[in-house]
Formats: sequence, C-alpha cells, structure tokens
Amino acid sequence: MKRILSLIAALTLITSACFSCGDTDSGTEKAENEEVVIPEETTGIGRQSCGKYIEESGKPEVTAVTFTGTCDENIRKHVDISVSRHVLHNGVVGIVGVPLEIEYDETVSEPNIYLTYDPDELRGIPQKNLIMLHYNEWSDSYDTVMNAVHDEDKCAVSADISEYGVYLLADAYQWYSCWGKDVSQYEYERRSEDYPTDWERECDTGSIMELADKEWAMENAPEFHVSNETELASVVWYVNGISEDESVSVYLEDDIDLTGYDWKPMGWTDSGSKHQFSGSVFGQGHTINGMTISSDYDDTGFIGYGLNVYVEDINFTNADVSATGCTGIVGGQIYICREWKNISVQGKVSGGTEDYGAIVGREGDITFTGCTADVTVDGEPFEYLSYRQKRIDEVEIVETFHLTMDEGYTITRDEHEGFDSLGWMIEHNGVQVLHRNAMNELSYRYFGGMSGKYKVYLVDYINGTYIRVSNVIEYTI
Repeated sequence: MKRILSLIAALTLITSACFSCGDTDSGTEKAENEEVVIPEETTGIGRQSCGKYIEESGKPEVTAVTFTGTCDENIRKHVDISVSRHVLHNGVVGIVGVPLEIEYDETVSEPNIYLTYDPDELRGIPQKNLIMLHYNEWSDSYDTVMNAVHDEDKCAVSADISEYGVYLLADAYQWYSCWGKDVSQYEYERRSEDYPTDWERECDTGSIMELADKEWAMENAPEFHVSNETELASVVWYVNGISEDESVSVYLEDDIDLTGYDWKPMGWTDSGSKHQFSGSVFGQGHTINGMTISSDYDDTGFIGYGLNVYVEDINFTNADVSATGCTGIVGGQIYICREWKNISVQGKVSGGTEDYGAIVGREGDITFTGCTADVTVDGEPFEYLSYRQKRIDEVEIVETFHLTMDEGYTITRDEHEGFDSLGWMIEHNGVQVLHRNAMNELSYRYFGGMSGKYKVYLVDYINGTYIRVSNVIEYTI
C-alpha cells in the first residue's frame, strides 16, 4: 500500500522525536527507510510538532496526524492525540478514515493540525471532495472547518484551529447531501461493488466473500429471491456492506445446504456503530441446513443485529451457532418486532454468559406463533425460544397493581411506589401491539380500530426483562 506521509516539523529532530504523543494503541513505529515529506513552515522559538501514525485496518484512509503549536516546554507533555471510538463520531455520514480526538492545554498557542490520507484507500471518492469537520460540543453538531487547506500533491488536509475536540475528514458529496445542500460541484460516479465495504474491512467475513456475487446482489436489491448458497451469501454481503437503513426482503425459493461453510450473520455491530438488518425473511416452507457461525462477539445468528424484522415459514436444521452473547439460531439481538410465524429450529447454541435462545438471543417484544425448537445451549436442552422467555419464567409474577375498565374502555390503575419503568402493555389477538410508558399515567384508553380480542396490563423492568405487575383486563371489539 502506497503511503505518503507529510509531516509538519520545525526541525527534523523534533519531528522524529515527538511523533508519538497521545495513546499508541493504533500507532506503529515508522520504518527507518520510509520517506518523510516535510512541508514549509514558519519556525520560531517554541514552535514544535508531534503526532502519530494511524493503523486502522477497518478505516485505513487517514494514515497520520500531526499537531503543531507554540510551547515553551516539551509539547508532548501538553498535547494528546487519540482515535475516537465513540459511535457518535464514527457514524458521521461520509466519514473518511477515523475521527481523531485532539486535546491540548493553555500552554500551547497557535495550534495547527495536519491530516495525511492514502488516496488509494478512498474507494472512489475524489480527493477534491475531502473536507475537515469539527464536533461542536456546545451545539452538539459538526461544523465545516472553513479555513482548512487541501494539498492534493501531498495528500493532506490541514487547518489552524481555535479549540480542541474531535476532528475528522469527510466526503463533501455525502456530507452535504444529507443536509439537502447543493452538491453538484462534488458529484462523481462510483460503483459500490468495485470497492471493499466497511464490513469487509473491519470484520471476519468467513466464507461469504468466497461465494458472494456482488453484481447479482446489486441487480436484485432490495428484493432477493434466493435459491442457493451463492445467492444467500450475496444477500449477506449487500445487507452488511451496502444497505444501511434500507428495508430488504428475502424469499427462499429452495432448500439451501450451508454444510462446510464458515457462515456470518446478516446485520452486525462493532465498537463504533451498528449495521442492522431491516426487513423480512419469507422462508416459504424451505429449510436452511448446516449453518455454522462461530464468532468472538455478540449479536450472532442468521440475522445478527436487526430492527423492524419479520420472519415466517422457515426451518433450520443442524445449525451450530456460538458467540459471546445475544446468540440464537435465527437472530442474535432483534428489536421492534411484533410476530414471527411458523419457524422451526434444530441444532445447538453456545451462547456465552446471557441473552441466548433457541430462536433469538435478545428480543424485546416478539410474539412467536407456531414456532418450535429442538436446541441445546452449551450442551444442555433449552426449552425457551428467547432469553426473555427464560427470564419471565424465572421471575414470580406479583399483581401489585389493580386495573379497572369503564364502559368507554378506559383503563385506570392505582398507585404504588418502588417502580421505575412502569408501562402499559397491549395485546391484540395474542400479539403485542403496544408498549407505552405508564409512569405518569393513571388511566389510559387504547382502541386500535381493529376488531378482535384485547389484553391490557402493566409491566415493569425486573431482573433483565419486562414482567407483568398487574391483573389483566380483557375485552373484545
């Protein structure tokens, strides 16, 4: 990989001695024979530089950062440079490379930062599109650093700064587009399938990328009709690398045998952000056999991390799923779902310390209809479809609150102390349709406009899940 490292330095000796301030978790020693290009700089008493090399395999665009300032002492004692792992900064639209936390104290004046990037890692983004952003803690927003200077020959963006904080590079086209601004001057052509995705850079993709047909995935998205393991792997690549918040539909058109493959979940998480699967899986009665997923992280299953997910009419046989937590055969960590129908699973789960289940590890509100499981967890038979079911079964239900209903379907509760997460729970024909905060509501009326049987009761968060804490009001409309 070609690297051009452009470093600001008053003196070559100072630069080489100081290029290690801040934490060194992501930095490496510079090779002795690696060229250092030193741009012109105004020198003076106390003018010094320090910085660090950035080695981030998942986000390799930014290769180095240099901080220059005036200081009457050794500047390394007054400056800290680190890679920010905060999800807020890593989730910036159009971010290029890693966000950097720049800290310095009042002994340093005339601060300047100089970010060097590798043009071969820009994945089709034109160099001219690179802008510098600064996170404004007062307004909780990102400001464009208007005085930033872009030197394409030296592959660097630099700026005199007036405050410390988080700085990062971004693609102007993506960044300004998300705010509805005119981006005509930044437009460019780019085929996503021609470049490695963040998922490919940051994660172990198992056998997926040996099988995936990127062209097929891009041509068929977001509705996939899948008949074999190659097409299913292509869907995993698309969901994990391309789809972002897009809703995806997957239809199984035939049974699929994954025996012998090192499979990976659709939807993944890392320390900086979440990349969910959203959409539906329609098994149409077909079976996925031999799915084996082994990982050293959470959120693992056929769907790893999912939001707004619906699954029906699918079977899994001879599945073998292991992770550190939030582990299940069909889903690892799944939220904002109502009902999953006609799912059968057979196999084994190694779930870690908690949040493991036969079908789903962690879920908040799924109603399982017509679902069955023949699964062992850590070698022992496990009868629960999700970890929430296990927790509910282990906690004794005490009907502390008493609910009454009048002729207009208004439910009224009494008051009791010691509850911090009280909520109304509404079921329609056996499926949860609403979970609403009840902490400051003594009465509530729900009418969903649908005929059928309704149940209303109170729940509170107890020992890791929501447990019923009142009697149940039932009525039919």
